[in-house]
Amino acid sequence: MSELARRIAQAGAHVEPAWTAEREARVRAAVGRGLQRRQRQRTALVVALGACTLLLGFVLGRQPGVTARHPAPESAEPRLAQPSLLQLPDGSSVHADSTNARVETVAVGPGGVTLRLESGTATFSVTPNPKRPFRVIARDVTVTVLGTVFSVGLESQAVQVGVERGRVQVDAAAGTRVLSVGESARFATRSSAAARPDPASAEPVPVLEPATRLEPALTAEPPPAARPSAQTSASWRTLAQDQNYVGALARLTAEGPTSVRDTPEDLLLAADVARLGGRPDRAVAPLQRVMADHPFDPRAPLAAFTLGRTLLEQLGRPREAARAFATARRQDRGGTLTQDALAREVESWAGAGEAEQAHERALEYARLYPQGRRLAAVRRLGGLD
Repeated sequence: MSELARRIAQAGAHVEPAWTAEREARVRAAVGRGLQRRQRQRTALVVALGACTLLLGFVLGRQPGVTARHPAPESAEPRLAQPSLLQLPDGSSVHADSTNARVETVAVGPGGVTLRLESGTATFSVTPNPKRPFRVIARDVTVTVLGTVFSVGLESQAVQVGVERGRVQVDAAAGTRVLSVGESARFATRSSAAARPDPASAEPVPVLEPATRLEPALTAEPPPAARPSAQTSASWRTLAQDQNYVGALARLTAEGPTSVRDTPEDLLLAADVARLGGRPDRAVAPLQRVMADHPFDPRAPLAAFTLGRTLLEQLGRPREAARAFATARRQDRGGTLTQDALAREVESWAGAGEAEQAHERALEYARLYPQGRRLAAVRRLGGLD
């Protein structure tokens, strides 16, 4: 071999040495040492990160006002928002549990709150106030609140009451019972749900001639059955607060017109006594006095709305009722009564045979409340369908 060929062969051996068993063992050993070194580095890094996490959690845990937040289980279903039916200034509220839930205001004042469940099921969240009784009337069942969250539902021949928080006292035909948190009971009633039709679905009420404004004095004698047999020494206000409206009406008649003070609270209570005591015609004057003499009082819209209901549902005077509901809307100015007042105004104009007025008010309702709870009835009564 020439000298040039020999040098080329030696250079090739240096560039690509032969792969012998000894060389393979050396390479495997080197690779193993590298893997072990990287494994130790990763382990040390994990330990260091864990220590930092524990230290951070300890430091945050000692900070005042810092609380751990645990996410809700993914399987838990979110609670759907319930439509609001009524919001009172003290924070008490009423929400619908069924699509046909309907609650009407009987009386709202410093001395107490009384509502009536007209249909469906609703939940009542009440701000505790021992000096301000909160009552819900469902047919002949009365639920008196002791500061709580509870539900009331109308069934065909019973009233279902369930307590979510606090306690309630239920007065029914079978007696009185107190329900505590987590308890529910069904109370039989003497009247069926069919006995109280929805005014929105009823036939138009015949138009009667408007009556002149009544004087606030309640002078006529009540019917013999209305004479109180007990608590004759109690004032009419006390009897009314105990929901003995028939007895309160008889007592108010006996005490004379001067017993009603010229205040929104007293006038509203006197109107409730007349409405619920069997003489709704005598409720007109005190309600009109609240509207006329106390127009800027926050209870004036309630007086106008109650007057509209009395004229429409109890006295058969839908044209006057429509005007009262219109007044309630103006005085409420977007409050809790505004939407219902507009819907009842449509109903009243339709009952009075004023199709054009009902149509105009129905268009206004559909524009202002495209998702309103009474939209279907308003569209039907206003001729929009």
